[in-house]
Amino acid sequence: MSATGFDGNPNEQYCAMTLRNLQTLIRPDAFKRSAQPARERTPVDSRLSLANSGGEADAWLEPMLADFLSLACNVCNAPFGMMSQLHGDIGLQHHFVSVANGRGDVRNQWWRFAGQNGVSRSAVDFSLCEAAVRRGRNMTEISDLQSDARFGESELATSMPHVRFYAAVPLVAENGDALGTLCVMDRTIRTLSAAERDGLQKLGRQLEAQIESHRTMQKLEQQTLTDSLTAIGNRRSFDLRLREEWTRHLRNARPLSMLMVDVDYFKQYNDTFGHPAGDALLTQLARVLRSPLRASDFLARYGGDEFSLILPDTDEIGAMQVADRIKQAVARVKWPHTEIEISLGAATVTPSEMCDFHALLGAADKAMYERKHGRPKNNS
Repeated sequence: MSATGFDGNPNEQYCAMTLRNLQTLIRPDAFKRSAQPARERTPVDSRLSLANSGGEADAWLEPMLADFLSLACNVCNAPFGMMSQLHGDIGLQHHFVSVANGRGDVRNQWWRFAGQNGVSRSAVDFSLCEAAVRRGRNMTEISDLQSDARFGESELATSMPHVRFYAAVPLVAENGDALGTLCVMDRTIRTLSAAERDGLQKLGRQLEAQIESHRTMQKLEQQTLTDSLTAIGNRRSFDLRLREEWTRHLRNARPLSMLMVDVDYFKQYNDTFGHPAGDALLTQLARVLRSPLRASDFLARYGGDEFSLILPDTDEIGAMQVADRIKQAVARVKWPHTEIEISLGAATVTPSEMCDFHALLGAADKAMYERKHGRPKNNS
């Protein structure tokens, strides 16, 4: 399979991979669109469901919830229980995302029923739990949900699991974030005893502490994965994300593309205008590079003045479209001191091709390097 420059000239062969070299002088008239008609990347219906596919980093959550829900049901003599997540940050590296009316929702529910091993995740009805967290630290207890004027018509009451009794402890973070609720339920009308209420509240405080601990660890981990200058991913986070996306590419048989972007003559820019000006340029460029990306795309500072973009579920045409949008975005910017130049290299691998992610990375980097050094030097 061949690699070609943006102008269509034949270049070196790369094994089992489609490549394109791209480059631009950052002026509005410095590039031409491809003659091929533009085509939007096709949305992938499964994208939301793949937002968390049970990675190792988040494997702690469901076993922990199974234990807490089992204890809560035993303490309260309830046949089933549920933990609701109402805040996006509960210490996960990758959010679980549900789909409601075609839109993503970071709220989730984990259920445990009598005799069940583990927990099951769903999104039945959040109205009761949303109301419960608005009560601060106070427990919510409804002895007969189906006759309750506020929630008698709720989905929990009128469909499976046909809840009659509902009790919930709010889960609140140290900074006041309403994380969710720890709930026990029954299909019969009842109330909790004083000892059961006390036990459920204490379990709620323990669950809060566990979630808060993971939130703190996740923030610390995120700091180690973030470039301190540009506030985007660093090289370590890029390496981790590339492995994740490669695994997903193999599992789901979807194309995967990568762009490498480099600032030309950056050393000259630093020498002329100073390192603070160079830092400001990289920070601004990171914002510009991020502007045309989807939420599922990933941008990182690969090193120095070089950036890398991972584009899941994106074929060769889609990668070219992203590169074109980046050029247009950069061309619209009024850069301080002087105009700049960037070089781009792109690589795409499709499900039928046999290679590894090192080859994908190397191909994109080589495409950028050859384009960068294959054109006349700017003497202005």
